[in-house]
Amino acid sequence: MINLSKSLFTVLLFASISGDLNAETALTGQWLTDLEKQTLLDPQTSGVTFRKGELVVVGDQSAHETNRMKLFRIDPNTAAAITQPIQITVAESLKNSCFYNYLADKPDLEALTWDRLDDTTLITVTEDASAYQLSNECAKKFNQSNSTAYPTLLLKIQVDSALTRAEIVAVRPVQFPLEAKVGNFPNDGIEGLAVDDHQNLYLALEQDIANKPKLFKTRLTQDFWLRDNFVKVIDANLSLPVLDDNDHPINGIEFLPSPILGHPGYLVAVARNDDELWVFDLTNRIPPYVQKLSFYVSTDDSGLCPAYDKLVQTALEAVTINNGTVYLINDPWKQHYADNIQCGTHTDKFKRMSPLLFKMPVDPRWYTPYRPKTQTALPAISGLAALDQNHYLAVQDKKIQRQGDRLTLIQVNQDQQLTAQNLFVTNWPAGQASNDLEAVCALPGQNGEFLIAESGTWQGSFGRLFHIKVFPTYAQVLNTFELPVERDNSPEQDGDNFEGLACAKKDVNRYLVILGERGTATAAGFLQWGELDMAAASIQWNGQKIQVTGPTALKNRNYNRVIADLHLEGDVLWASAVLDSSDNGPFTSAVYPLALVNPAAKQPISLMAERPVLWQIDGFKVEALASPSPLIPGSALMIGTDDENYHGQFRPLATTEQSPYGNPSPKPATTK
Repeated sequence: MINLSKSLFTVLLFASISGDLNAETALTGQWLTDLEKQTLLDPQTSGVTFRKGELVVVGDQSAHETNRMKLFRIDPNTAAAITQPIQITVAESLKNSCFYNYLADKPDLEALTWDRLDDTTLITVTEDASAYQLSNECAKKFNQSNSTAYPTLLLKIQVDSALTRAEIVAVRPVQFPLEAKVGNFPNDGIEGLAVDDHQNLYLALEQDIANKPKLFKTRLTQDFWLRDNFVKVIDANLSLPVLDDNDHPINGIEFLPSPILGHPGYLVAVARNDDELWVFDLTNRIPPYVQKLSFYVSTDDSGLCPAYDKLVQTALEAVTINNGTVYLINDPWKQHYADNIQCGTHTDKFKRMSPLLFKMPVDPRWYTPYRPKTQTALPAISGLAALDQNHYLAVQDKKIQRQGDRLTLIQVNQDQQLTAQNLFVTNWPAGQASNDLEAVCALPGQNGEFLIAESGTWQGSFGRLFHIKVFPTYAQVLNTFELPVERDNSPEQDGDNFEGLACAKKDVNRYLVILGERGTATAAGFLQWGELDMAAASIQWNGQKIQVTGPTALKNRNYNRVIADLHLEGDVLWASAVLDSSDNGPFTSAVYPLALVNPAAKQPISLMAERPVLWQIDGFKVEALASPSPLIPGSALMIGTDDENYHGQFRPLATTEQSPYGNPSPKPATTK
């Protein structure tokens, strides 16, 4: 019967991990034990980090006096101590520090991490120092903590490689932003530390003056520990889950790298009072993932007790992650830990305030870079290309100073209204997002792969062509190429403005890439082409340019942009031309056949002698053309608009009487 109960518990655990998003994950704890196989006596475990295959644990000032200012080396598989606890000492060099008296007594150490560049440097943080006072001189220097009278302290613990000794060798007081309104709460301070892959140090605050937890960050610069002034942390700008007015402190955090190249990663936070993990995407594009937890401890095989007791009071405070496993340790709450005594099997352990180690796998759902939400309002669309028969990739022309997504995935459905989803882009070169994306084309034969182009250079920067791959919820930059430059854009002059892009396959791994320069009210646009060699990861631009003056046989119509987009359908290169009076309009647009394309020819582009306007679209600024969707019968092309202050539209163009593509036998221009 006992074995059956344990088997059922295993099934319950598996179901909770693999079930729905709101399912509770059940975890079984292992008691932390010393070298004599006895459970640890009240270490008040407040921080843990993973180092060289073992867990390193620290406790706070309320620990049993024999276990204060100690590091515990724990086997992550058995939860057993590897050595005797390591005493943390204070360096003689800190005797003249403003904070020495506190550090030499019983500082309240509340977290543990290491700086990711040197595994002999551990970092901890202090919390409650309300029983201590700074000297008058030190108080004048450090009275602007914008929190407690005695400031929060970041401490550098120097250890040797074998971790046989540990010494506090540097200290930095923390200054919080005044606008953060942290409040003067000595025992509700920083409880978690984590370092990401870019040497950002994150600090988790239990609660601010509004009774809400907060996350801050700073940079671990090369001279970080050489200074003795304030560390001025900033808000990490991470949204919290929806919280009520009760206490929801964060009592531990850890960095979780993303498997997606270029993604900044995640923070996994312990919400102690809620028995939850909160997973923060560091892009802050989505709400935190809330992982509900429940905690159990095995009893015995006597048959007198249930196989497992569920803990009613756990008080998690420490979290670390390594190789896909999350390690969690609780900090027994002295007033309530005995509430867990149920069957009586572990009465002595609960009375000794012995902590437990819990383990769980990283849930792949935590990695979702975008949790889809339906939106019907479209951003301004500056380029468009079909992904499949009911999905289109749209690009946005946001300038570099504007935050937010640059790509949108639009879904066409015969039975439902149009839906759209913004896509996060990973692996921008040097972490620099695009500036003024104006065009996109799908690479034939490369499923989900596209080229997207900026409009040109700006004071010598940008002017990039990106090779990207689109996944269901994000896109990744695979490579970056330079666009040809004739005229640089600057405050003094208008330069190149490429607004059209088309792709055609030439051979295995070789593509013809056509650019369209938009032109102005007084200057013609032009077409220019190059050859992309995917295998060599290079592009060679042809210096020849074909002048484009827009549609022919116009009647009282003048377009100040003769190429607002390009689209290759079969061998016909289509273009849109627009009249753009101001950001408030009025707008008018024309769609016309521009050229015939033969990728294999030495001269691959033949400009048409007659370029009639086959679709006149008044009131809209058509900056995007794409293939029609088979889900929309009678459609000839899809268009997208960038109507400036009026945002964007996505529509089909109806087939004309002339042909599905408007011109049954376009004639190339004659040349002399």
